[in-house]
Amino acid sequence: MRPGWDNGRSMEAAILGLEKSGKSTLLRALAGPRTGAHGQERVSSLHLPDPRLDALARLFRPQKVTYPELVLHDLPPWPLQGRTPGGEVSEALARADALLLVLRAFSRDDVPHPLGRVDPEADYRTISLELAYHDLAVLERRLERLEKVARTGPPAEREAAHREAAALARARQSLEAERPLREEELSAEERKALSPYGLLTLKPLLAVLNVDEGSAARAPALAEGFQERYGGRRTAFAALCAQAEAELRELPPEEAATFRSELGLPDDPVPDLMRRLLTVTGLVTFYTVVGHECRAWLLPEGATAVDAAGRVHSDMARGFIRAEVVPWDALLAAGSLAEAKSRGLVRSEGKGYRVRDGDVLHILFHT
Repeated sequence: MRPGWDNGRSMEAAILGLEKSGKSTLLRALAGPRTGAHGQERVSSLHLPDPRLDALARLFRPQKVTYPELVLHDLPPWPLQGRTPGGEVSEALARADALLLVLRAFSRDDVPHPLGRVDPEADYRTISLELAYHDLAVLERRLERLEKVARTGPPAEREAAHREAAALARARQSLEAERPLREEELSAEERKALSPYGLLTLKPLLAVLNVDEGSAARAPALAEGFQERYGGRRTAFAALCAQAEAELRELPPEEAATFRSELGLPDDPVPDLMRRLLTVTGLVTFYTVVGHECRAWLLPEGATAVDAAGRVHSDMARGFIRAEVVPWDALLAAGSLAEAKSRGLVRSEGKGYRVRDGDVLHILFHT
């Protein structure tokens, strides 16, 4: 994860795809019509929808409800034939915590596909190879430099170069076998060696199949089929009609719900897409209710209670005593924190407790 993400309040995703795949339409479907232009990219931010936080807010009625923020970067169409993006586009890709790949699954005579056919499966394989070519080029350049250091550098630098080269060579072998690095079992040392280079196949990927309105009802089944064939722990698929969702996003919620029903569209697919994005990125959500604020925070899977305390405030991590923990649904069922405690639903956990998705935490600390 990038250092700026460590506040636990936001994450960044880069939207990429072939020309005329509907990238910008997906951006409008997710974030609404207002976006900002920054050079070659369009940027928009939105609050990650969270029905669990909504339910907790109804229970506690706080003055302030704070959602994590998602910053979306809609990048220019991906260049084909082994060409790689550069400049600010390359920087946006390097900063991204995850990739949102738009796959065209709709047909329109007035919007021809750049490769002359509509085949989202072929497009997925094409982009996957392009991302692998990008990473292979990065690794090859670095391995050439390491080879020189290993031959002529001081002893300490030679030893470090040999260790890094071994990690990079293994990554190159995976890519040559068409295995994305995000699905490889990498050691902590290997991840550390690869982390400075912005390798794109190392980033979690959510591919979004952009269907036409007539296929929207079968979009979940289409996504499931791709998941079975190509999915993994850090590779996921979703499907929606971006054009219809973008148009509905411009309407008031009640009016949008009426039109959705009249058009025979399925329930709003955006919350499910966001859940898939968090899952594939390896993030869990925990909640705090402090004073007049109810808040959701993002945390990597496997992180501990003291890590969660540090997300809220560094003083909490330094002076951590213990965390009072209750699952969000158990708290809702109890109706209040006091009742949850009387039922024995609130646990006392130490520094090493691994925070679970949906935990409500109350951190006790000394200053």
